[in-house]
Amino acid sequence: MGTIEFDADQVRQVQEAYDRMAEEYDILDDRINPFYVNGYKVLDYFVQMLTPRWRGRVVLDVGCGSGFQTVQFAPRAKHVVAIDIADALIQRVRGKLKTRGLTNVTLIQGDATRIPLRENAVDFVSAYGDVIGHIPDYEQAIAEMARVCRPGGTVTIEYDNKWHLALLFHPRELWNAIGTRGTGDLRRWTYQYLTRDATVDLTYKTFTFREMQSLLNRYGLVVTDRAGAHILSSLIPDRIQDPPKERLPLKAHQARFLQTVGQWDFRLKDRFPFYTLGYSAIVVARKL
Repeated sequence: MGTIEFDADQVRQVQEAYDRMAEEYDILDDRINPFYVNGYKVLDYFVQMLTPRWRGRVVLDVGCGSGFQTVQFAPRAKHVVAIDIADALIQRVRGKLKTRGLTNVTLIQGDATRIPLRENAVDFVSAYGDVIGHIPDYEQAIAEMARVCRPGGTVTIEYDNKWHLALLFHPRELWNAIGTRGTGDLRRWTYQYLTRDATVDLTYKTFTFREMQSLLNRYGLVVTDRAGAHILSSLIPDRIQDPPKERLPLKAHQARFLQTVGQWDFRLKDRFPFYTLGYSAIVVARKL
């Protein structure tokens, strides 16, 4: 496998891919896929654990998708600004807000590297769902999150780990990771649409914790908490824990097994060294 690079039209590809995914985001939200079930559990935990930092305050939801976190923030936040590159996803959020009668949310279809807010405009910034890894100029996106966050505020990001146990099943990716010492590397993700007979290949960036910490520190953000997701479950082959749509929903005994592994993952999420081996990681940082 040769060196992977971001495509010149990466931003357009991501926008088009997620526009097409929009109609099935809520299918994933129904928690039919164990991989997403286990991942959402960790994200939900952080949203609730960090409630004192965003309740009654202004929140920015970067890469809001179809609004998993947006609709959790809105009932208790002073105001929420939700931004996503895919207009179809923004429309999904708009429908959810209308159904719930939530009126304190501003929706923006736009690029995370150019957030249309003034400096120190928000108290809390969330970028969950591996948003940062799809952005070629990921450093500029982090700089923008830091710019709009007030001093003393919080920025929390989910990102893909460079090192995780599933690399044992992907020797070429492991070899590439070994060859990029001191930094993360780029990988390909093949997504199979649930509602159409098609797949899409997207490039994403992985990060080591030290690299992510260095990026955050560069813009005045100091890490206060971190955790991993999909730790032990990464030892389960993709075809089992993230099966093709033809095998969904899983049989009851398979789902129970994967949920049990997910429960152990949740218990280990913030324990060293386990959190260093998750497929993805979450960091929480405070702006100086």
